[in-house]
Amino acid sequence: MKVRVTFDINKARLVHLGWVMRVEKSLELGPDFAPCALQPYHDCELGLWLHGEARIKYQHFDDVRRLSVEHRRFHHAVEQLLLALHEGEKSRTQELLIGVRHMSKEIIYLLTLLELRTLEQERKMEFGGGLFQAIASLFHEDESWLEGPKTKDASPSIDITYARLAHLRWASRLDQRFRNFGQGVAIQAHDRCDFGTWIQRVGLKKYADLKEVQLLDTVHKGFHEAATRLIRCLQARHLQRADESYADVQNLSREIAWLLTILEYRVSSIHALEEQRQPVVGSPPHDCGPKITHEAAVVGPVSQLSPIMAVAQTLMGR
Repeated sequence: MKVRVTFDINKARLVHLGWVMRVEKSLELGPDFAPCALQPYHDCELGLWLHGEARIKYQHFDDVRRLSVEHRRFHHAVEQLLLALHEGEKSRTQELLIGVRHMSKEIIYLLTLLELRTLEQERKMEFGGGLFQAIASLFHEDESWLEGPKTKDASPSIDITYARLAHLRWASRLDQRFRNFGQGVAIQAHDRCDFGTWIQRVGLKKYADLKEVQLLDTVHKGFHEAATRLIRCLQARHLQRADESYADVQNLSREIAWLLTILEYRVSSIHALEEQRQPVVGSPPHDCGPKITHEAAVVGPVSQLSPIMAVAQTLMGR
């Protein structure tokens, strides 16, 4: 099945990230530039989508309900964060900021999971569902049915959407390897899975000038190392260590979805600026200069948005 962009889910993900980055930017500038209160969670752009179109269109997916709960918790946490900021409680502000970032990554992860669910449902419909689909899954369970773009000139939205879904599909099927305590299971190398192949063949070349790709490569290696530790702990019946490794796997998986969303956001902003630089036929020369949009101007250093990304930069010697 060819990857496609589920427009409304994709837009919801980028809208949420842009909103978070603006909040982060206002925090950097200080309380004088930060809002004192937020609009209700059901009135922001993501909230309107969640409680309107998404509730109707994706009501049969549990992920929508989980998203609604997490989004409401996120708004409450940001309100507490802004309150602490304006009251001058620096240590509490930093503590709350960590929680806000974690919730934001969970929202990005759940939106990506919803994208994957819609594609999986379409694939079942291709097999007709029911008995035919069940029989087909017996023979094609491990088949990589999610096709990547065939051309290096594919749009960033298609490119990066494929990367996100390829990773999440692999990660979501990791639980299947826990059967019989992972006996006889070996995790493939980080550069051999679909997402790892995309990083090596596309990401590191096509987006080489964006540091998020290098961070992705580092975090993805850590993800595979944690998954390998998890399987080995299960095989050795070290269940407490297995739980710890599983938590690492989950956190790193969310970090990958988050990084890919930031990458897509940056590339989209760059393309928007490039389009604004293109001269319009028949327009005077003085109208052809670049116009910096508010969305592009608020994007700060990405390493400040995540503790894991900061550690990754340290590991890379940056």
